[in-house]
Amino acid sequence: MAAAPQEIELKFALPAERLGEVAAAIPELAAAAPRALVSTYYDTAKGALRRAGFALRVRRHGKTFVQTLKDDGDGAFTRGEWEQALTGPTPDLKAVRATPAGKALPKRARLRPRFVVEVTRRSADIEEGDSRIELSLDEGLAKSGGREAHFAELELELKSGPQWGLFTLARRLAGQADVTLSFVTKAERGDWLARPPRSFAQKFVTPALSRDLDCRAAFRIVALACLRQVAANAERLRHRASPEVIHQMRVGLRRLRSLLTTFRKVVADARLPAIKAELKWLTGELDAARNLDVLLQGDYRAAVAQKDDASGLKGLGARLRGSRRLAYARAASAAESDRFRRLMVDLLVWIEAGPWTLAESAAKSRHQPVEALAVKELDRRRRKILRRGHDLAALDPEHRHKLRIEAKKLRYSADVFVGLFDRPKRATAFLAALKEVQDALGALNDIVVGEKLAHEAAASAGLADAETAFVAGRISGTQKARVEPLLEAAETALAELGDVKPFWR
Repeated sequence: MAAAPQEIELKFALPAERLGEVAAAIPELAAAAPRALVSTYYDTAKGALRRAGFALRVRRHGKTFVQTLKDDGDGAFTRGEWEQALTGPTPDLKAVRATPAGKALPKRARLRPRFVVEVTRRSADIEEGDSRIELSLDEGLAKSGGREAHFAELELELKSGPQWGLFTLARRLAGQADVTLSFVTKAERGDWLARPPRSFAQKFVTPALSRDLDCRAAFRIVALACLRQVAANAERLRHRASPEVIHQMRVGLRRLRSLLTTFRKVVADARLPAIKAELKWLTGELDAARNLDVLLQGDYRAAVAQKDDASGLKGLGARLRGSRRLAYARAASAAESDRFRRLMVDLLVWIEAGPWTLAESAAKSRHQPVEALAVKELDRRRRKILRRGHDLAALDPEHRHKLRIEAKKLRYSADVFVGLFDRPKRATAFLAALKEVQDALGALNDIVVGEKLAHEAAASAGLADAETAFVAGRISGTQKARVEPLLEAAETALAELGDVKPFWR
């Protein structure tokens, strides 16, 4: 079996119209001559390589052909890479079988082209301390089945020396050029054209954890998966905002914030308070857009369906949609800001090499088996929810909201730890019960938030005439009518959660 040489590379996305400016801002690239690279990506008819986490390409540069196979690696910046020269454009199937990807191929596998990626590249070598880094600026076009997608990206590949040089250069470039950390590969861009996804948004991809991992390794794996979800949806938000993109970006942020609490004894260092504050800021920039989406798609739509007070509803709806446009602009502005670009790089560097990775005071916690931490944390969160929800009807909206947050944190922990325990039936039952708790408490919170938004819209800009205020009140009344049934549903779900056997014990 061929050994897996590693590619260590950071990638940044940038607006295609800013390519010239970015090239001019980096002296080493300004003098680099462009070269044309054409890559054809191959797989079996059923996508055996893709499903196993591999991408196979044959790249042509002039009369030279090179075959490259890459795996998913850590999902961030380190991947296995197998490369060899070819005499022509046809991939060498025998060479692929000699790699770990060979296990994914059927005996009579036939490789066929799936998509093409054309790139105009400018490259230069940069010395950063003891590190040598190849910097490449790409203007690209992915093509498949008559569909095309333009993109532009800046790649930093570590050729030799320590990773710190790569991180230092990345920080400097993120501060001086209009580039944003990205984990989207060229193979993924082409695959989206060949197999258009059902949703434009990027959902969380649960990483596989094994029992032999210590807490440091497990935190790194899950934190990178969260960061990948945030970065992917931020890139989509900058191009085309949608309710699902906003939602999934918030989910990624909340997962990461919850993870910091779960691994609090492992990652505590002087940088952690600032990291938490920046994540809270970014989440807050998305909150208004998400809350208005929920109101407009939920109780406002239900009120419209009743066809009463149509004129008042029309005016209120216009103001709510106007507020949502402003909220979307605010969210997109945050995703395009220098502050966001710095945060993404700072997060990556902190996850990989922050002070917490070397702190003597937390050495015992870092090297603890992740399974032990999982059991302790899942027990703690479950007890907390059952204790706080014991008398749900007596809780005010603020305390119900806090209970809902605790349920979310338990769900996020359960999602990533479930693979450590081989109890699929228990896990399915537990997660189903927890989802019922989340749904009921979430709907109760949406009512509280929606009522506030409806009245704010009715009173905005001095337009709080009696009719519009009445309509806002009627939406509130419709919402309040749902409170009792939802409270009953939440109480039932909490009781079921207390009865179901934990999958970690």
